[in-house]
Amino acid sequence: MSDAIYDVFLSFSGDDRNFGRALARRLRSQGMVVFLDEDGIACSDSITERIDLALQGSKTLVAYYSASYGRRPACQHELMAAFLAAQREDAVRQRILVINPEPGTDHIHPIELADAKFALAEERTTDLARWIVTKTREVNGPLGPPPPFEGHLWPFQLTPYVRRFFGRYRQLWSLHTELHASMYPVVSERAYGSFVSVRGLPGSGKTALVANYAWRFGAAFPGGVHWLSLAEADSRPDRLQSVYYSELRRACRDVGMDLEGVPDRQLPSTVARRLGKTNTASLWIVDDLPHGCGPGDLDRLVLPAGCGAHTILVGRDDAFQDHLSVVHTGPLTPAEADEMLDWYRKPDDDVDRKSRQCLIRDLGGNPGPLVALGRYLRDRQGFSSYRTAGDELTTRPRLRDAVFEDARRVVDLMGVDELALLDFVSRADLHEFPGRLIAAVPSFGAVDVGAVLSRLLSLSAATRNGTLWLLDPLTMRAAGERYQALGVKPIPAAEVSDFRDEVAKAPEMLRKT
Repeated sequence: MSDAIYDVFLSFSGDDRNFGRALARRLRSQGMVVFLDEDGIACSDSITERIDLALQGSKTLVAYYSASYGRRPACQHELMAAFLAAQREDAVRQRILVINPEPGTDHIHPIELADAKFALAEERTTDLARWIVTKTREVNGPLGPPPPFEGHLWPFQLTPYVRRFFGRYRQLWSLHTELHASMYPVVSERAYGSFVSVRGLPGSGKTALVANYAWRFGAAFPGGVHWLSLAEADSRPDRLQSVYYSELRRACRDVGMDLEGVPDRQLPSTVARRLGKTNTASLWIVDDLPHGCGPGDLDRLVLPAGCGAHTILVGRDDAFQDHLSVVHTGPLTPAEADEMLDWYRKPDDDVDRKSRQCLIRDLGGNPGPLVALGRYLRDRQGFSSYRTAGDELTTRPRLRDAVFEDARRVVDLMGVDELALLDFVSRADLHEFPGRLIAAVPSFGAVDVGAVLSRLLSLSAATRNGTLWLLDPLTMRAAGERYQALGVKPIPAAEVSDFRDEVAKAPEMLRKT
């Protein structure tokens, strides 16, 4: 750790830099030792290392939590490191101070900070500084490093998910918030306990997200992290329950809980009673939920509420939206995708970098296919590049199969109407459109377009934002292959062209631009 101990570590996005400078000046005038990244780092320093050391050597972190703060990976890295360190001593509210310049609190994560008393940016800098000084003098010593991860059991097969995980701070915070929302009824009323569903397309990073949450936040669950897989199950209730009970017995046996002689039907209640006696929080992850699993299966998949168990259900279907909070694993941002692909192969030059950006867009930012592409380029030992990979996706079946494997599994569950819609929108070179316009296409006149879009939504192949629908580009391409293989007559090109023109003129699209 650095010899320098700071009283305050100021965490601001670039948009809020002027406010940060003014607050730093005011705090220093009151005797505080303040770290602000622009004047606390020498030219020869490693920026990430210097910031991490400064944070570990600070008594408090002050976050100017604007809307842009939540979108900045660097800010979220600082916040998460401080949160994990403060959580170790159960001092999150004392160590992390929030200034909120927005009218609401929905943008503030995790929920512990939204529930805490924060300062409003409209207050005078003098008053804010006085509040920060008072709070900082109430704590002793620096934050220190986050707790070590090696202190809890960890399945070896999950290690790759942790090694190559990039960004997604917002989703990690959302997962944490939803698991703990029932503890903070003032800011987030929950009646169902500590359950959350994580859904998304195959290859969208569901398991990776949950694995990283469990790895980083393991200290919040002294009762342990328990991982159950239903990969061997299907949607038949008897088979689903049988595999779940088997996995539950294994997980309990691994931590020394003797369930010998306990009948299957009494397993959940028995485990819950024993957990309740310890009065400690534990995390139970139920991964690989089979397609077709729904709300009627919940009592077969979770431990009863009130025993300290927090449960994450992981699957592709949008089956629990009316019963549980849902965290959706959407695409990586371009910056996150760039960082991940750099791990496998960096671009040769600017042209190669632009080619990579096109590939990221064409593959919908889906982590699984991008990993398959990255591995391929790494193993080609320099004989292929991002510049050539676009053509090689067509000419090399092995690469194409690896990239499209997950999308084809989803497409295989679709009917002709879903395939036709995806192929039609793909031919229009779109992936976002108002739903009312697709319903006006003559060839869809006899089709219940709303039902088709709902089925795509349930398969995580589509998302909805108000009146706009967004389709996954990778799934669209895979659907086109399947649609052609069925030998169905394609929708006329004139309708495709008319649809494209109507979307371009739509008020919803004009507002976006």
